[in-house]
Amino acid sequence: MRLRLTRRNLDFALHNPRFALGLVTGSLDHEQVLRERVSKDLEFLRRRASTIHANQGFPDLSQHEIEDLLRSVTPAYVENSWRMLNRWHAFLYTVTRAVMPRVVIETGVLYGHSSASILAGLEDNRKGSLISIDLPLEQHQSITEDGKHVQVGIRSSNLAVGCAVPISLRSRWNLQLGNSLELLPKILQKAGSISIFVHDSLHTYDHMMTEFRLAYNALDLGGLLISDDVGYNSAWQDFCRSRSEDWKVISKGLESDDHFGFLMKSHK
Repeated sequence: MRLRLTRRNLDFALHNPRFALGLVTGSLDHEQVLRERVSKDLEFLRRRASTIHANQGFPDLSQHEIEDLLRSVTPAYVENSWRMLNRWHAFLYTVTRAVMPRVVIETGVLYGHSSASILAGLEDNRKGSLISIDLPLEQHQSITEDGKHVQVGIRSSNLAVGCAVPISLRSRWNLQLGNSLELLPKILQKAGSISIFVHDSLHTYDHMMTEFRLAYNALDLGGLLISDDVGYNSAWQDFCRSRSEDWKVISKGLESDDHFGFLMKSHK
């Protein structure tokens, strides 16, 4: 797959001449370019976050304090940045470093930017593993509901699920392909208890509520339930209230309604 001559691709070539040349000559493919660009952003993030990860009270900080810290370490500051990782990914890396999780489970992988961020945190912790669940490539499709992308599909058969995860980070990674509502109960039963759960799969009310319920029941006390795109519907707020849990909602800094949320499990 070669680089097509479009205005955006020309802009990309100006900002990333080595990658553009590699794509044009065929010495690099798109998966290799994604991995290298993610690796470059992870280097930036790891360097900037080195003073934060020692703070194991990071999840207990106020929403304002967390957003300030993330703003200082996030590689991508604006929506049209050519960097791969934004404030969501910076949060996943930083909270993984702070919590020192034993087992992390994630639903929704796509190209693997979030997976790479978590795996980098686990690697720097020198402990822990990540189990990721996503649909197989042939079932990937974009689904829009009320003008919002509740599911983003992989747009090319030349790209694999999780292809952006650097090879050096994959030893702690278990990627399982299938419907999360079918796989999750089996995975949780085998895992026993988990430290962190990250929802980033199908953002419909029923799907989110089911994942939240399954994951919350398996979380250790003090474990983190994390969800991307909590503003798509009321599932996040409804679930947190149903469990009498406090939660925080953090802006990604791109759009006013682009937020993620997390809670720390306080009771069984």
